[in-house]
Amino acid sequence: MAILPHAGTLKALPCRRLTETERTPMHLRHDSREHGTRGRRRRALVLLPLILALLVSTCRAAPDASPAGEERAAGAPAAATGPPAPGSPSRSGAPAVSPLVVFLDPGHGGPEFGTAGVTLDGTLLLEKDVTLAIALRTAARLRAAGITVVLSRTSDELPGLTAADRAPGGQGLTPEGVLRDLQRRVDRANASGASLLLSIHLNSFVDPSAGGTETYYDASRPFAASSRRLARLVQREVVEALHAVDYPAQDRGVFTEAELHTPGLGVLPAYRHLVLLGPEVPGRLRPSGMPGVLNEVLFLSNPAEASAVQRPEVQDAIAGAYTRAILEYLAQPGSWTESRTQR
Repeated sequence: MAILPHAGTLKALPCRRLTETERTPMHLRHDSREHGTRGRRRRALVLLPLILALLVSTCRAAPDASPAGEERAAGAPAAATGPPAPGSPSRSGAPAVSPLVVFLDPGHGGPEFGTAGVTLDGTLLLEKDVTLAIALRTAARLRAAGITVVLSRTSDELPGLTAADRAPGGQGLTPEGVLRDLQRRVDRANASGASLLLSIHLNSFVDPSAGGTETYYDASRPFAASSRRLARLVQREVVEALHAVDYPAQDRGVFTEAELHTPGLGVLPAYRHLVLLGPEVPGRLRPSGMPGVLNEVLFLSNPAEASAVQRPEVQDAIAGAYTRAILEYLAQPGSWTESRTQR
């Protein structure tokens, strides 16, 4: 657990202990991933089947399709038909809304600050503010592509928060309050009928030189293979996007819950999972019902990385990376229905 000393609030997501290898600068580490034109061509070929399939399904779109950008209520049922082409026009001339639903979770919010950092020019950044900014940018891009997006929060307010959830003094949440907040997010994700869940966070470590991007998924779930594929796509796209805007983020890799050092929020001491992604605890925790990942974009505890993620063009680049990863994930046949068959 990372504790925010000056705010007294508990960060619900733990940080891993760094190894010597992870501290090595990016340019000194062997990287077997493909970059550049070859990688882009491969992703274009991967997306081609989706484009063709979606264009065909557009011809079958209902005449009363809703306009893109309309946010469906978290409890509304998702359509059970094949996906139309993202952004394709309906007979009314407006872009058709796809039955594909994506659930975005900007971490923390309200009295729960998450972690915090100071930029190179001395500006204080709170995790909850940066995650919301990135999530809203991502939602706009996905909606422009015809994807229905539901968010766990759209402002600094935590939906459903009660006085009992707040820590004494009003800053932060009690351990039980953190668990209840995370449960409400899980419940909204399940009610949305989403095909996937993306939780957005920023990292922290006692050593301010620690930095980079990492992504987590839960290997214990029945859809672990899909979550792993999504995690790899998100990790690849975010690292490449940050490099493209001239920030040399370290690729820290993709990890499972087994590689976390988490004390279970203090209320589930034997639970070694991220609550949003992990399995059920009978009588205590209802699990999410779709493939999901958690991305730690950068380290707010690193002044250079805090300065980078504060920049609007960097937030846009991250949103674009999330959008590309999600669209490529959904391009694989069956990805959009998996959450409805494996709950």
